[in-house]
Amino acid sequence: MNVIGLDIGGTIIKIGIIRSGEIIAETTIDAISGKGLKGRLPAIEQAVNALLGEQNIPKRSLSGISISSPGIIDPYKARLITVYNKFEDAAQLDLRAWAKEKWGIPLSMNNDARSACIGEWQYGAGKGCDNMVMVTLGTGFGSSAIIEGRILHGKHFRGGILGGHIIANAEGFQCNCGSIGCVEAHSSTWNLETIAKNIDGFENSGLAHKLPLDFKIIFEEAAAGNKIAIKIRNYCMDYWAVGIANLIYAYDPERVVIGGGVMKSADVIIPYIQKRLKDFGWIDFGEIDIVKAKYPNSAALLSAEYLINNPV
Repeated sequence: MNVIGLDIGGTIIKIGIIRSGEIIAETTIDAISGKGLKGRLPAIEQAVNALLGEQNIPKRSLSGISISSPGIIDPYKARLITVYNKFEDAAQLDLRAWAKEKWGIPLSMNNDARSACIGEWQYGAGKGCDNMVMVTLGTGFGSSAIIEGRILHGKHFRGGILGGHIIANAEGFQCNCGSIGCVEAHSSTWNLETIAKNIDGFENSGLAHKLPLDFKIIFEEAAAGNKIAIKIRNYCMDYWAVGIANLIYAYDPERVVIGGGVMKSADVIIPYIQKRLKDFGWIDFGEIDIVKAKYPNSAALLSAEYLINNPV
């Protein structure tokens, strides 16, 4: 049987057909998230049907559709409860009724970080683990956890997914969530300019003329020996290590899987985080693996098959 997977992001929506743990076909469409999800449903339908046609897959062979999305999601009702400044109409949509009407199939829905974690747990770098944490670094600091072979949801569906909002500096930067000093406010692309401007020497450096900054620029400049870039890079990695340490304390995993676009520099990031974590108590590296995600761009799509076959 075949499963439709949708990975809804702020800028693009990934659409795939998954069979036996493999993505057999995929495409993307623009998200245009500021205009709501309802207005994108016809484009999603068109893209799904095009993939089915290209692969000669009849609707009767579909077993379900699974959606991953940012935000707090009730997986039991397949409804988005809240999301920050993206697809603000989604909470009012009955997506199960939409899937039933269009393809006659059941629909599941979960948070995107949780879906990526499930994809890595079932098919990627977390395979074989009953206890794992996944973090996604870069634009923000995403997180999720598998506890004793079960997906962590929590009473209010926030379980595991708010690692980026661990308070790491009570007098730190303002986060976009409204709090002060969140891990991701000190280590994410969206706040990288603020981070950089608080590094001594930045204003008189060549980096000040390369705004807007991203981690590709920072890591490339650091690799070339730029001292300010090294300071910014290490500052962010220190906060990544703090966030990961707190997740280890909270969930006691056997493995931490790290994803995100910045992991193109995994050869720098993983050893640095391992070294920093040794500075914290109660973490035994004979018992915890720190590894790179196997599917940094497709783990959320891959989770679709598991989520349909194992409904909550």
